[in-house]
Amino acid sequence: MAAESAPSQTVLDTEATVNQFKEFLSSYNKLSQNCFMDCIHDFTTRKVSNKENSCAVNCMEKYLKVTQRISQRFQEFQMQQSEPSAPLKELAAGK
Repeated sequence: MAAESAPSQTVLDTEATVNQFKEFLSSYNKLSQNCFMDCIHDFTTRKVSNKENSCAVNCMEKYLKVTQRISQRFQEFQMQQSEPSAPLKELAAGK
């Protein structure tokens, strides 16, 4: 039985990795598209202007900072939600 669960766990791990990579690519493509639409306006030359380049860099930096901030707040929220339940569990157990 244990031999059967090892390959299925490997399949689940592989699927989770593939799904995580798909999510990353989706986020990356969305970011690229949004920053491109906001920053790139001159299609008369192949060269990216300094203004367009700095706009794209600022756009990506802002996105990454906001994403990091949201993740931090979400983790803080999760910790706050789990903290009140710990004393209640202790009370219920009679400690």
